[in-house]
Amino acid sequence: MKLKIMTEDDKKFSIKRESDLNTNQPIYDFSSISEWDEKKIAQFLIWDHVENMSKIGPSDFRKLLTRDYRVITQKYKKYKIIIGLIDNLYNNFFLRLAKEQRNANKKILFGIGVKYPSIILKTKKHHSLELIVRGERGRLFSAKNFISYISITDLIPYVYYFFSEEKMKYLYQIVKKMEEKLGAAKPDYIVLVSDEPPLERAIVLASKKLGIVTLEIQHGAYSPTLPLTTGKVADYVLVWGEYFKDLYVKRGLRKPEEVYVLGYPYLIEKPKLDYRKKRHYTVCYLGENFEKYNKDLLNIKLETISSLYKTCNRWGLTFIYRPHPGEDRKMLKDRLREVIITPKGENLEKTFKKGDIFISFSSTALIEAALRSKIALQLMNYPWKGDNFEKLGVCSKSFKTIRKLDEYFKELAKAPGLNEFKPKFNNNYIETRYNPCKRFLEILDDIGKKRKKIKV
Repeated sequence: MKLKIMTEDDKKFSIKRESDLNTNQPIYDFSSISEWDEKKIAQFLIWDHVENMSKIGPSDFRKLLTRDYRVITQKYKKYKIIIGLIDNLYNNFFLRLAKEQRNANKKILFGIGVKYPSIILKTKKHHSLELIVRGERGRLFSAKNFISYISITDLIPYVYYFFSEEKMKYLYQIVKKMEEKLGAAKPDYIVLVSDEPPLERAIVLASKKLGIVTLEIQHGAYSPTLPLTTGKVADYVLVWGEYFKDLYVKRGLRKPEEVYVLGYPYLIEKPKLDYRKKRHYTVCYLGENFEKYNKDLLNIKLETISSLYKTCNRWGLTFIYRPHPGEDRKMLKDRLREVIITPKGENLEKTFKKGDIFISFSSTALIEAALRSKIALQLMNYPWKGDNFEKLGVCSKSFKTIRKLDEYFKELAKAPGLNEFKPKFNNNYIETRYNPCKRFLEILDDIGKKRKKIKV
């Protein structure tokens, strides 16, 4: 493989890079991968992720991560034979026809997870495409849409073994096997949701060795008050808007030409103006699983939900609660018997159709509600400073207390319609004028042209 030699401009750029809000982690020179020692490989694959999450999340993140990988490993061992049979049958029989129908253009690998289905399916019409899967959801999506996949489920136990024993042989196995899988697939591009967790880092490392181009699509609303922990090692980053591009460039984490504005990576259907005048509005509180990292925060959540339920009743508004996927639904139903909780498995789109007014502390789903021209209200009542969505131009109003929110509910309940309360969305924060599917293909085309010029 021919690795890129660092130019003088590249070296100057690297020197100028400051620690990203006190995350004192190394800037990696991929031109010298063959010279990386064990410490650097372990830092890249494992410890960057643990250190980052320990600073912005729980201090015992390693313990939580070890537990999660142990559970997945145990499940994999239990169903290893069945998983292997399914993978072999699918790829050896069903995909023979699909391979004959493949396009002659570039080959794209999407992984890990099925985060952006509309982009995946649009890309499938123009390029050869496969998925990188490790769980049930990815396999089901592949089967439903007749897409071949590469399984990396077998690599998960090595991460757990490393956390348990800290022996480098497990990390070497991950990199070796990842290289074999990607080498056999021979993609031109790999599209990631994040380039920070261990297996994603292994994909990036193997791709650098094999000369495969890696891209990361922004997966959440990054805060200017917190470190940017992702999008630092893939070749290119595709962000939601100029605001996020500036976060990367101004912090010296990426060069401007390495960051593309994709826009919001989901197709958003905006409803027409509110035709239901003076109606009985539904308020939905979008949950976040903060108590996973700090048990003391559970009481704040329960008190908030209970207070919002009472406030809505006072003004004749229906209140529903949408839990975060990681929340304990049984506990919530036991503690909040009067509150309507959305059914397990209900997709976000269905919840958006139910509600008129959405509330959250910092959930990306709140921003998505605003994108759909819903009333989006931010309740900043947790004991830390978060981004003010109202100031960023991505919600209708931000409130510090439920009392202030109660006063606003009074206005909403008396209003003949909701159109005057809907936010004018800030396109600098999230670019909404692009079709994300079309824009993604344009970005691929531009990257391809750039790389041809470099080779020449």
